[in-house]
Parts: sequence; C-alpha cells; structure tokens
Amino acid sequence: MHDIGVIGLGAMGLASAWAGVRAEASVIAFDAFEPGHTHGSSHGETRMIRRIYSEGRVYMPLLERSYALWATLEAETGERLFHQTGGLDIAPEGHDLLIQSRACAEAHDLPFIQMDAATANDCWPALHLPEDCSVIQSPGSGVLMSDAANTALARLTRAGGAQLQWNTPVSSVQPDGDGFVIFTPDGESRVRRVINAAGPWADDFSPCLRDVIRAERQVIGYFDGPPGDVPPFQRILEDGRRLYLLPAAMPGRWKFGLYHHRRQSGPEFRGASEVDAEDRRLLTACLKAVLPGFPPPDRFEVCRFTNTADTRFIIDRAPEQPGLVILAACSGHGYKFAPAIGEAAVALALDMPATVNLLPFTLARQTKL
Repeated sequence: MHDIGVIGLGAMGLASAWAGVRAEASVIAFDAFEPGHTHGSSHGETRMIRRIYSEGRVYMPLLERSYALWATLEAETGERLFHQTGGLDIAPEGHDLLIQSRACAEAHDLPFIQMDAATANDCWPALHLPEDCSVIQSPGSGVLMSDAANTALARLTRAGGAQLQWNTPVSSVQPDGDGFVIFTPDGESRVRRVINAAGPWADDFSPCLRDVIRAERQVIGYFDGPPGDVPPFQRILEDGRRLYLLPAAMPGRWKFGLYHHRRQSGPEFRGASEVDAEDRRLLTACLKAVLPGFPPPDRFEVCRFTNTADTRFIIDRAPEQPGLVILAACSGHGYKFAPAIGEAAVALALDMPATVNLLPFTLARQTKL
C-alpha cells in the first residue's frame, strides 16, 4: 500500500508528488495522458509570477512559500527555472487592481514603484499607455519556465521513488478500510490517502465539487518581438477586460492572452478544442490595440481554466471522505503557487502541520456556480 495516490499530473499533481517524496512518503500518481500533454492547464512554455499580488493579500503566504520552493527546485535540479524580470500592473487610475497591488506591497514591506502613464511610456515606449492609466512596477516579479519546471518536478519525483503512471486514466476511487482503492485499466492500487488534482475532471472523483467548479476555454497567442522591450505585465483594458503578456521560452518570442477570453465555460469545455477564426480575430485585435508596434500573433494554443465562483483555490479535505484531499480550481492564476499548494496538500493528507494558513481556501466557503 502506498501512502499517497495522486490523481492528475499537471503542475499541482506533480508538485504534490514532489512534496510527498520530500516528506518520505511512498507515492503513486496517475495521469490520463502523456507527459507534457496539452489537455489540461499546465502546458504553455512559461508562466508569470507576480511578487505583488493584485488578487488580494490572502494569497501572499502561499506566494512567499512558493518563491522559496521554486528556489529549492532550482537548487535540486541545477536549472534556472525563474527569471526575475520585474513586472507591471497597469490599470486606470484608482482601479481595484492597483489598490490591491499596493496594499499587498505595503503590508508585506515589498519594494514597488508607482508611476503615471507618461513616465511608464518614457521607460517602455512600446506600451503606448493612455494618460488615464497608472502603473505599479514590482521588481521581484518575473517568469517561470513552466514546461521545464514540470519536467524537473517529474524527474525529481521519480528519483525520490515515486511511481508516475502516464497514459493511465483513473476510472474511480473507492474507500477501502483505512484507505482507498484507485481503479485504472491496468488494475487496482491501494493507498492510504488520495490527492485529487484532476483539474476540470476533479468532480469525477469528488462529488462535492459538482456545481462548484467549472471548466472554461482559454486561448493563448504567440508572436515575435524585440526581446526585453517590455517587462511582463497585466493590463486592464478600456472595456474592463484584463490582458497579460510575458516572454515565451525562446528569446524574441512573446506569449499573451485575455483572462476569460470568450467566456466559454461549462462541462463541454473540459476536453480539447481547436482554435477558430474568432479566437484569432479577438487576440489579434487586442494585441494591435495594446502594442501597436508589434507584429500580429502567428501561433495560438488552447488550454482551460477551472474556476470557482470567487476564483479562489480549493485546498481542503473532502467532507465526505477526510482521507481525500482536493486541489481544485487552481488554473487561471494558480501555476505560480504549485509548489506551496502541493506541499499543503501533502500536509493535509499526512496530518502534518501546515506551512501556510489554508482557511481562505476551504471548500465550505464556496458557492454554487
């Protein structure tokens, strides 16, 4: 019998497996697809990590722990996975995004620079910001090499003795005495505790998530541009939508997207879909409006968010099965937190002291979508 069985080997599942072997637990983990697949939420070359967090101060303990664990992962692998580039929050003066970012910085004594649009345009002429915008610069923000980090997590986890079973879909999880049985096409695996990190499929294994999480289709664009011309940024557009931009893995390539893209959500968006003409039109128009000097996107890819009503994560034990830990609705803005979330899941599974306060991420606070 294994100590921990993990369902899903995206960033959260891989980070949970890594945390499990660091806690000297025996781990077996399953994913329905091959390593590096594009069916979930963890692919896509790079991710932004923001040291000042505009989503609110409840995330800051998780963020601080994640920064420490990303450094641990780099030290253990000898790879550079985090690039500290600085980052920008851009919004109309007085917008809540700026208010929350500044509050986080001041509460945690983090360096930041606030500037008006004219000053920001002098620093980064490619931005072309309208005069009603304000900017908060966070020197500690940057870019995570997410594809490389996923590979590194898998390698370290296997080296620590974990069994990672790719192309092995889990059909069901059943309580069995003091543990669980995980059923797959290859047979049955008995485990003491389960971590459900199955992303948009998490409610297949935790019925308490039905009507609480919802998959949303997201499309990302890539384009060529001068390297280092602007730092990674998120920007509130004139229509209230939020765009994000960051470097891709290859120098001179950029990645960007619109949060909530075309607002396509529901169970039908759990699976794969193709990029269509409206996706290309929307992202091309947004890029032209925000960075008029840059060429149009030349490649697009689909991923998916998994959302709760308040967009906050769920890191909790399942109420009907305390031995099953839920990591749900972590996409959209969750990747940067993966090491800390995985560590928290293992602490819950093994009844160890938590390293961060998880009260803001309980299932009980959720409302139905």
